[in-house]
Amino acid sequence: MMKLDWTTVRARYEQFPAVQPLRGQSALQIVDVDDEQVCFKQRLWRDCVSRAALETAVSLLGDRSLPANAIEFAEELRVYYATGPNAITDCSRIPNLSAVILKDLGYLA
Repeated sequence: MMKLDWTTVRARYEQFPAVQPLRGQSALQIVDVDDEQVCFKQRLWRDCVSRAALETAVSLLGDRSLPANAIEFAEELRVYYATGPNAITDCSRIPNLSAVILKDLGYLA
C-alpha cells in the first residue's frame, strides 16, 4: 500500500512553487505548507488541503500499477466525499486540490 511521505511534500512545496491545475492554464500558487496542510491561491480564491485529506486520497489510490488519470481520480474522490463515511455536503475543492498535489508528486498521470 502506498503511503504519503509528508517530508517529501514539505520539501517539494517549501519554496511555494506554482503548480498546474487539472485543466486550463491558470497556475495555482502554493502559499503555505506546514505539518498539517498545503495552501493554494488562485486569482479568485485561496484554499487549503489537509494532510489527512491527502493521506485519504493516497489510500484510495491504492496500489494501482499505472498512475491513474488525475481528472478521473478527482471525480472518484468527489464521489467518496459525497457518499462515503466523511460526506461533505457543501462545495469543496478537496478532490481537485488533492489530485493536483498527487499529480505534481508523480502519483497520478
